[in-house]
Amino acid sequence: MQVGEKQSCRFGPFELDPQCGQLRKNGVGLKLQGQPLQILEILLEKPGQLVTREELQKRLWASDTFVDFDHSLNTAIKRLRQALGDEADTPHYIETLPRRGYRFIGEVTAEDVRQGNHSAPPIADDDVVRQIVTNSADAAITSETESRSRTRRIRVVVAFVVAFLGIAACGYWLTKPPPLPRIVNTHALTQTRLPKPPTVVTDGVSIYFQEATASGSSILQVRINGGEPFQVPVSRNDFLLRGISPDGSSLLMWRSGADGVWEAWTQPLPKGPARLILKDARWPLWSPDGKSILFTRNQDRDLYRANADGTDVRRLATLPDITWPTISPDGRRLRFTVHPNYDLWEARSDGSGPRAILPEFSEGPPGLAGNWSPDGKYFFFAYGGERSDLWVLPERRHWWRQTLTDPIPLTFGPMSIETPIVSKDGRQLFAVTLERHGELSVYEKKSGHFVRYLNGMSACYVDFSRDGKWIAYVSYPEGTLWRSRIDGTDRMQLTSRPVAVINPRWSPDGKLIAFTDLSNAGRRNVATEGANRIYVVSADGGGPVLLLAGPFSDPTWSPDGQSIAYAYTPAGKTTEIRILDLRTQSSLVVPGSQGFWSPRWSPDGKHLAALGAPNVKLALFTFATQKWEILSAEELGWPAWSHDSKFVYATQGNSVVRFNIADHTAEKIALWKDFHPTAYFFWRGAWFGLTPDDRLISTRDTGVEEVFAFDLEYK
Repeated sequence: MQVGEKQSCRFGPFELDPQCGQLRKNGVGLKLQGQPLQILEILLEKPGQLVTREELQKRLWASDTFVDFDHSLNTAIKRLRQALGDEADTPHYIETLPRRGYRFIGEVTAEDVRQGNHSAPPIADDDVVRQIVTNSADAAITSETESRSRTRRIRVVVAFVVAFLGIAACGYWLTKPPPLPRIVNTHALTQTRLPKPPTVVTDGVSIYFQEATASGSSILQVRINGGEPFQVPVSRNDFLLRGISPDGSSLLMWRSGADGVWEAWTQPLPKGPARLILKDARWPLWSPDGKSILFTRNQDRDLYRANADGTDVRRLATLPDITWPTISPDGRRLRFTVHPNYDLWEARSDGSGPRAILPEFSEGPPGLAGNWSPDGKYFFFAYGGERSDLWVLPERRHWWRQTLTDPIPLTFGPMSIETPIVSKDGRQLFAVTLERHGELSVYEKKSGHFVRYLNGMSACYVDFSRDGKWIAYVSYPEGTLWRSRIDGTDRMQLTSRPVAVINPRWSPDGKLIAFTDLSNAGRRNVATEGANRIYVVSADGGGPVLLLAGPFSDPTWSPDGQSIAYAYTPAGKTTEIRILDLRTQSSLVVPGSQGFWSPRWSPDGKHLAALGAPNVKLALFTFATQKWEILSAEELGWPAWSHDSKFVYATQGNSVVRFNIADHTAEKIALWKDFHPTAYFFWRGAWFGLTPDDRLISTRDTGVEEVFAFDLEYK
């Protein structure tokens, strides 16, 4: 039967009073409020009938609300079932209709709330306490004619009730949930359209951030209410911003020295010479009182503390792999992201008591990086895979324990948001936001510039068929595989989410395309480490066929199409290159390939080019001699063969170098200059390829990266 709006509902031992907005069990009020209670009221409006997920979304969330609806609805249903003692598998009250919605299946009776006497359960409220005290006093006055023993009993009862309600009020005050923040407005603080590293810091008046330039990076300053950014004079252009001193007098930076050892520096504000504070120091972090600096060593596993001037260096503890550390406002807790699962961990600031605090929430890169509100009641962080959103973790701290609630999403696209910082008053968040877009470009040697290629489509990892008539490419930023004719006609999508594609390669006969899938079965798990997959897919469409599942990547075809060379990168072990015989499905290790990756088979079939470490950066394997030769000991990336097999190209910093196979000479043939390359997953990486006539192609970053302010409201 239908349950009207002014009727209370009974089912089992429960009673829902819609006027009071309260659910009671056996007459005792339950702590159920907000969306779980609203969902119960909606379901009881139509007992036994389906209530769709879409109807719940319309009634619970406004159309302009940015929220992960599925996650929020599932969480609310879970809390409602917990209050009812119900199970999803064997429901007594709430039945799930997969992918459709929910239905209330319990027996419901209804009665007009205006009839009968529905007394609310005791609630820890001062008005209730005063009312009960008054009633008890009246009862005492009217009973003056009774015996003294009855008066004494009443006084005892009154005292007991007052004491009980006082304790209840105190307990409610100590355990009541804090008001939850939500974003009510956003506005851009910058409009420079230049790439920005994720770290921003504030002194309460200005925001300090970085921008990438052709010669390095610069540090800029903008007021928290917006305006024109202006450059901060710094001593070097290779600094990475890490923090600002509590008094706002200095920036804390770090850089990789010529020997590869990281250093911590301070830069006085508004200007002055930078000062080297610590050698062999990664992830430097100021303490809240500004008297000391925390940092890591030994591949980010050892936590150290030093005085603010770099003296009195002390090792505190050995912890799991530490990245993006931050310290609580009271200086007692340290939070950091741990590889390879990108879990959020917490430890005391001396390194003791490390533990994962959201082990089931973390699913993959870029991990959980964030900062506390000034009062320490909220932890704001960015989380996601290829696109990250803002989340908040409310915290309750009592003298006897600390309680963490479930994380709550604050945004859900379309922008990807980097690590947030919180304003001094806790009313705003500041973060770098990204809206990704690319433009396929080709290098003109005469002008020394990149220009639009193939109509400047937003694509990367482009590979050409051997006859030069077809291209395979990865859409940017979606990360899906497509193929088309070189003029853009006959386009066909070959993969879909969650598959995350990089480095597609045409087979010599033009019938198949091999590629690496980074998804690890989910876009939140995208990574080059771990269980990647190598697939082949028909150029005419159809489902991809799995070749290899594991720490494998970078497939490259032999000229006869019978074999595929690939990199094997086991966790914690030395990489190596293997060759898979497609006829026998067996793999062999290339002799002497330990420490090498990114293999590239020469078109004539005589060589493999590969990257390596630590002392050999580009090497050449000759099949006839079964030996490796060193082409370069410089830091290189993205090797590619010329179509005549006479040259190997590779990136070196902001340039492209060509190596002659005959005499091993190197020639710098292109500079990136003001060209900012990008590619799927390697968002700031200098991917490049070669056209059939060996012109350089890459993807220009035409996306928008700006510093945004997010206004908060607490309710």
